[in-house]
Amino acid sequence: MARKAKKAQPLAPRPAKICKATRGNLGRVIRGEVITELKAVLERLAGRDIVVCDGAPRENRAVAHRIEDAVGPNERQDPHESAGPYALPHFQQRQPPPPGHAFYETAGKKAAKNP
Repeated sequence: MARKAKKAQPLAPRPAKICKATRGNLGRVIRGEVITELKAVLERLAGRDIVVCDGAPRENRAVAHRIEDAVGPNERQDPHESAGPYALPHFQQRQPPPPGHAFYETAGKKAAKNP
């Protein structure tokens, strides 16, 4: 008697991680230590960059937007071509201060891992 093949169970989506971020060459966003959402808001209020990684693209975007909303009125920006080919989409304040960005990964654009 032939055995029926079991359907593969879809993998559970990984939760988004929020990391401190620095900007490198060619538009790279380099992820640093993992931080909480509250710490991310404090980083943004201080004018530093953060990046939301590893989650589903919609979740990454929603988390980055929520963080930037806590800082003030903001707008979403596509990756800036002038920054380089590895630039990520992001949210930033409409009228800085504070400077900086809440970057997020998409299906095709990822943050660099700090070696």
